[in-house]
Amino acid sequence: MADERPLGLEVLRAVGRFVVTLVLIGWTILDALLFPLLRPIINGLARLRLFESIGSALGHLPPYVALLTLAVPFVVIEPFKWFALYWFGIGHYIQGALLLVLAHGGSILIVERLYHAMHVPLMRIGWFRRLMSWLDGLRRAAFDWARSTDLWRSAAGLAQTVRAAVRGWVRALRRG
Repeated sequence: MADERPLGLEVLRAVGRFVVTLVLIGWTILDALLFPLLRPIINGLARLRLFESIGSALGHLPPYVALLTLAVPFVVIEPFKWFALYWFGIGHYIQGALLLVLAHGGSILIVERLYHAMHVPLMRIGWFRRLMSWLDGLRRAAFDWARSTDLWRSAAGLAQTVRAAVRGWVRALRRG
């Protein structure tokens, strides 16, 4: 006999999947918008001798010093993302959006760059390496699932349309 779940549980799962898909789409859009804007800044800073020296020094830190160095800005920046979502939830959409963009941009410019600079010493910590592998697998599974949904495909199609329109506008502005 087939295992039947209560209707309430099925509805709750469907709502949960919808919310997770929306969050993943939103995060992906934010990354897709911010990273290209921040890439020239990141590349410019990376070419400066000062930041090359800092990156090299960070890559040679003892593992737990590297973890502490990563943890401090992470603990400072990440709560701002949650607070931005709270602002969205209570109807402060402009403030929430602005704070989310700033916090995510700060995370890309600071936390992500530190993680990449200190990747080697951080991966020497066994539990941290296992945790990051598990989180990466979880992230990949969530994105694979979200990409299989109709909502994702619709959002991706809309994104392609918008991207093509913006490229057309940029070409038209360049011509004159």
